[in-house]
Amino acid sequence: MSSGMLNSGITGLAAAQYRLSIASNNISNVDTEGYSRQRVETVSTVGTAFKTTLLGNGTAISAIERIFNEYNFEEVLFNSSQYEYSNTSLTNASRIDSLLADADTGITVTFDSLLDGINGIVEEPTLISARNVLISQAESLGNRFNSLYEEVAIQQLGGINDQIETSVATINMITEELAVLNAKIQVETATSADGFLPNDLLDKRDLLLKDLSEIVQVNVVDVGDGTVNVSIGTGVTLVTNDTSIPLSTVPNEYDPQLLEIGISVNTGVANKSIITNNLVGGSLTGLIDTRDNVVIPTINELGKLAIAMSDIFNRQQSLGRDLNGDAGEDIFVDINDPQDILERTLNSSNNTDVSTFEVYIRNTEQLTSAEFNMEYDGTNLDVFDEDGNLVQQFDATDIAAMSAGEQLIVGDTGIAIAIDTNNLTAGDSFKVRPTYFGANNIEGVITDPDKVAVADNPLAITEANNTNNVSFNLYEMTGDSTTVPGPLPDDFISIEIDATGTSYQVLDSVGTVISGPLDIPDDQIIDDPVAGFRFELEGTLAGGEVFTITHADNPGVDETKAFGPGDNTNILAMLSLQSERVMDNGTNSFSESYAELITIIGVETSSLQISTDSFSTLLSSSEQRLASVSGVNLDEEAANLIEYQQSYAASARIITVAREIFDTLLAAAG
Repeated sequence: MSSGMLNSGITGLAAAQYRLSIASNNISNVDTEGYSRQRVETVSTVGTAFKTTLLGNGTAISAIERIFNEYNFEEVLFNSSQYEYSNTSLTNASRIDSLLADADTGITVTFDSLLDGINGIVEEPTLISARNVLISQAESLGNRFNSLYEEVAIQQLGGINDQIETSVATINMITEELAVLNAKIQVETATSADGFLPNDLLDKRDLLLKDLSEIVQVNVVDVGDGTVNVSIGTGVTLVTNDTSIPLSTVPNEYDPQLLEIGISVNTGVANKSIITNNLVGGSLTGLIDTRDNVVIPTINELGKLAIAMSDIFNRQQSLGRDLNGDAGEDIFVDINDPQDILERTLNSSNNTDVSTFEVYIRNTEQLTSAEFNMEYDGTNLDVFDEDGNLVQQFDATDIAAMSAGEQLIVGDTGIAIAIDTNNLTAGDSFKVRPTYFGANNIEGVITDPDKVAVADNPLAITEANNTNNVSFNLYEMTGDSTTVPGPLPDDFISIEIDATGTSYQVLDSVGTVISGPLDIPDDQIIDDPVAGFRFELEGTLAGGEVFTITHADNPGVDETKAFGPGDNTNILAMLSLQSERVMDNGTNSFSESYAELITIIGVETSSLQISTDSFSTLLSSSEQRLASVSGVNLDEEAANLIEYQQSYAASARIITVAREIFDTLLAAAG
């Protein structure tokens, strides 16, 4: 009997000693990140047979259990990913929101100053100092757009690229460590007795998974041998057993300034599978989504606004006469500058050879901030919008015309395309970005105050047979000083529309054809090569319309529009552009379009703030729930120490009693 007591005491003493050791370890790791408290589990040993029963024979350590709730941990991983995604998106969107809305960095104040300069000329048309103010404000407006482009397209995108590269490097470091831990845990699990798992290694692995979840959403599958398979996003495997698959940053197919995420099982393979669109959650996805859905659209919107301002002010300037009586020259750089039209298209890096396109802005009222994709199948060149819808198809005849320099209109997009260098091969694809560089390219170019076109234009227009009341709008002067505003080749010229309303011709005063017949383009904006101006036919042509243009400086004809230096007719028209809805298909003025951009970014920022706050609360709650299970409670551990100390003392007393009994028996036997 004493031997049973002795064994019980010894095993109880060992159990109490282990419990004291584990409790001490828990207390010492109370502030260790990722540590899960542990607990000694014991079972009763098989007793000694006695008659029809078994007499107790002490206890045995069955396991050192890691107190951990898998469901709570998965909840923490998910909420961590969502919080970091929202918070990263919020940080980057807020920068743009502040940049655009702030009076010191946004467009509004500078645009208002330009209008103030115009208003000064309205009041004093011949005052040189007032004209100089306008020139200065036009230059300032261009500089402000340039600064915004620099900040958003270069600084912010560059910062995002740096963060993407850092994130990918961190992911690779984490997955390498996870693979190493997988191997160690597998060995320890296989060689250790049942119930004695490598708890510290498991804690370290889970902490790495938590760190990884902050960068990108993770999915963890327990294989059953102690290892886990780790995938990210929509099923991209990064860790399996003791192998990790590294990610890499890859230049975008069209724009090498944009980074994509690539992966390849064979690290020596140059071509990586692009998985950018497979990523979900985490700060990395937040960076990419903000770049693609906020930063780049903002660049395009600013470019659209800069192009529209340049075009419409230049057009109005061309429709007036300067202090010398000449047609007004451009205030800003021509939106279809030879260099600008070439940089609006990007070749795919997969193209067989490089083809270059000329993208012209024809109608800024129709112009949007959208980008387009072009694909060549060997016969047709198809233009798609960002949702993959076909916008325009150019067949072989069209492509031949474009290669010869003809500008072909792309749907109702406000742009037209010609081909500069045709090396098209089946399978080639291109990215068309009509407005991306608009804010970078705007520049005030007028320097001579005498050349501000304040007075009215010299052309008078009459119409006949206009049953549908089609508007004949002078779009801009395009001729040189020998044609505009100098006298026309004749007393007047006439633009006659054919009976079908599909073509036109230009005739002199005696009916001789001097231009045409030429097809009327779909957008009905006509660049006449003879008269020296562009005009727009707004409305539905019935056919047979006649529009007559008379020049005020032709002797004896329409002298009511004779030139006067104090005339402010054209500058008044320029001032009215402040409120005219000349953008977004006639729905917005310049100020309204910019305000709409600020509103969109503001709403996005506000939404991200709400999402960030929400997931911050959810993350905190889920971490508290996990901590309530896995965390160390010092009060509880202190109470356990007292209990285990008493258990240790009691077990020691059992050993003492057993020894005394044994000594007594020996003495009695002697």
